Amino acid sequence: MGLSLIVVHYQTREALERLFASLREAKPAPLREIVVVNNSGESLDDLTASTGWPTRVLPSGRNLGYARGVNAGIRAATAEDVLIVNPDVRVRTGAVEALVASAAARPRAGILAPRLYNPDGTLQLSARRFYNWRTLLLRRAPIGALKDRSRTLRDHLMADWDHAETRPVDWVLGAAMYVRRRAMRDVGLMDERYFLYFEDVDWCQRMWRHGYEVIYCADAAMDHDYARESARLRPRSFRAHVAGLLRFTEKWSALVFTVNQHRRRLVQGITLGVDVLAILGGCLLAYGARALLDPWFEKPLFPMADYRGLFFFAVAVTIASLAANGLYRRATFRDGIERAFLLGQAVLQAGVFLMASTFLFQTPRYSRVLVFLLGPLLFALLLLGRLLLQGLAQGAKRQGFAFRRVLLLGSGGAMERARAALEGARASGFEPLHAETPMDGSEPPEAAARRLRSLVESERIQVVCIVPEADELPYLLSLASALRDTGVAVYWAGALAHLAPAVAARALGPLDATLLHAPSRGLSLKARKRASDIFLSLVVAPWRWRGLAASLKSTGESRSPGEAWRRVWSGERSWVGRSDYERDRWTGVPAWARLALESLRPGVFSPADGTPSDRFARVEAELAYLTRFSLAEDLRVFLRATREAAR
Repeated sequence: MGLSLIVVHYQTREALERLFASLREAKPAPLREIVVVNNSGESLDDLTASTGWPTRVLPSGRNLGYARGVNAGIRAATAEDVLIVNPDVRVRTGAVEALVASAAARPRAGILAPRLYNPDGTLQLSARRFYNWRTLLLRRAPIGALKDRSRTLRDHLMADWDHAETRPVDWVLGAAMYVRRRAMRDVGLMDERYFLYFEDVDWCQRMWRHGYEVIYCADAAMDHDYARESARLRPRSFRAHVAGLLRFTEKWSALVFTVNQHRRRLVQGITLGVDVLAILGGCLLAYGARALLDPWFEKPLFPMADYRGLFFFAVAVTIASLAANGLYRRATFRDGIERAFLLGQAVLQAGVFLMASTFLFQTPRYSRVLVFLLGPLLFALLLLGRLLLQGLAQGAKRQGFAFRRVLLLGSGGAMERARAALEGARASGFEPLHAETPMDGSEPPEAAARRLRSLVESERIQVVCIVPEADELPYLLSLASALRDTGVAVYWAGALAHLAPAVAARALGPLDATLLHAPSRGLSLKARKRASDIFLSLVVAPWRWRGLAASLKSTGESRSPGEAWRRVWSGERSWVGRSDYERDRWTGVPAWARLALESLRPGVFSPADGTPSDRFARVEAELAYLTRFSLAEDLRVFLRATREAAR
């Protein structure tokens, strides 16, 4: 057991020496090792040789930033829990023991922080309430002494509390944090998109949203030389602070999250706007080039106002050609050659159409010269605009914006490997989280589904990835089915994809994963299932009436096709749905499977038709259908059932 102490060093040699001296004086019994992440690069052998504990130095080779440095130390640590301290912290006698004792008394504590003191012995306000727009504005506004009298800021800093009791708080400064390994396995490590600042706020926020507490431990005392470099407005520090604020806002703002959910459409709109500007710019440059060539033509150049119709027509034709070539549907290309080829093809098609229109409408000859000049200018400006947007997108991605939070469901080695792969892909915009999914009956499936839905909504999760072991598969499928209406995409990673043979494989970053459910931004599952039934009733069933009758007869059903049609139309059944488990009171159906399947109506046809008669095999097949439901899937099952019965 015990704990590992982790410290990130960057040009803090004197402070690090004082920290080691305080540890030698305090002699904390639970401490097992010290891990120093050396972001500076200079040798620390003379300092680490006499710390009194096994000490390792991790040479990073460059300044990784605080969050990445902490995570590197956590991954290298061997003890169960970790104590993260800044180099400018001095540990008092008994402080570490008090943190360990407080953690033992609070099993749901994920992060515990000591009481911090300034160098002059005054209390440091290290426990805070979460930010809101007022506190963010007031904290950064140059209002001087007015800050001390602001009730909003005093509440944010918890300045009117005496800090004499151990209690839960919203968040604590990252200068000193005792963090449980169990909480880190569920919540994840620090978000490495933060280079400096706001990573502590973010981690505490995630702890609370994941069901863990953040505890201010008044019995543990440490000293902290809090420099407040952000308040000095140094350019580098100021930029890091602003970048952290922007990332924090992108991650936790409900408005920004909603915009991010529709990011593809937003990017398409921005691309369209840039293309319109590029086309208008090409028209203006073509007019300017024609003006320079005016001495070579007998007819005079008309005023630009006379070409407004031609310019707007060029915009409409070029945009239509770009759309026809798929340049708004596609976001990525194999390489720059493919993108340039498609752009050139679209511009050539638009140019031919524009040139033909000048003959069709008897436009003056020099208008054709404009069209001829417009082609290469359009190609150059459209390509330049696309390259600019690509550069901005890649820059935002490198800075950690437009990320995707992935909730992993599973408990075996495959899940751990998937989490490690996503952790390694944080620079590509992925942040993995893990949720406990006990199958031992300790948590009813309905409660597990409610907990996961709440977690998805509170954590702003965009992707749920199932990584099951063989015995976890049906249970995790049912839980994933219960999350469909939360607006998340559901993926399936691992080798157990035999229940979804009709679904094309798609990569989820570094994972070889299968997309089971693409999120619908509009109708709920129940509404889309009802729309599928109405479509099949009105458009498909009348043309498959004979096959429908044969299918009902082959299954021993006493109902006529007309009776089946009536029951579907009235909403009693679906054309494609689950088995009628109500007839035998759900005997043999596990409670977790019933949780998912009850959202479906019994079907005239079941996706499990043709599977072995074993009840569990039918349940598995119907769970897989529920996870991948679509109108196309219903149409396929309906046509196959009525065709095979008619043969």
